[in-house]
Amino acid sequence: MASGADRRLAAAATANGAALFYGFGNFCALAALPDRDSMRRINALKGRPLDQVGSVTTEPARAHLIFDWDGVDRERIQAVMADFHALGPIGFRGPASAIVPDHLTVVDDGIRTAQLISPGDRCPSNQLVRETLARTGGDLLFITSANTSSNVSKQAEAAHCEMRAIRDEFGRHPSAILIGHPDERANRRLYPRHLPCSTSIIAFHRGGLVLERHGSLGIDDARTIAARHGLDLAIAPGAHERLPVRWPGEAVGSYAA
Repeated sequence: MASGADRRLAAAATANGAALFYGFGNFCALAALPDRDSMRRINALKGRPLDQVGSVTTEPARAHLIFDWDGVDRERIQAVMADFHALGPIGFRGPASAIVPDHLTVVDDGIRTAQLISPGDRCPSNQLVRETLARTGGDLLFITSANTSSNVSKQAEAAHCEMRAIRDEFGRHPSAILIGHPDERANRRLYPRHLPCSTSIIAFHRGGLVLERHGSLGIDDARTIAARHGLDLAIAPGAHERLPVRWPGEAVGSYAA
């Protein structure tokens, strides 16, 4: 992540309502305050429906605060989460705790769920999030992919993995603030098991583990972590095709599992 002074500036701007485009693991993400008005502003910026539900993010040490653990094998699931966090960027969906506002939740088969997106333990953006939350007094931020919505482009839109491309696309927006890794290419090499695209998402609110989105982490790696804890990993119907990747300077492509 950039210098401490730049990080503090970005944290203050985000706490005051800016749209934060930032280096997130080995790609880029877009975060903002978790209130409904901020969510709607970010959705408008991306060209999404204003009330389209987004995800939440926080530092890994607070990940447990996002979920309601009643009726869940807390010790085992948190051990699974810790292994995924140690590897790199990942997403989880589970029963939402009371701190997650309703507009950032989805009711699935009667269960109010939240989707947590994390850059993993090693990403310096965790310090940026920590400083932002210290200013807001909260425990979470709204987060979405750093790209224009497919509603606008009419094609599969991958998240950006370089800040220069974000500057070209969003840099003139008056509420945008951009902060990235000093060497993005070197940073991507720190995550050899991941593609530079939106995270894979593991759901645990129905008693087992389900890969709901096949993104940056491959199915085999996710299965290996699940098996380490005596769990099978089911693959949701929509997760057999991998999310597209926007390689720097190249067209958007997709990868089949």
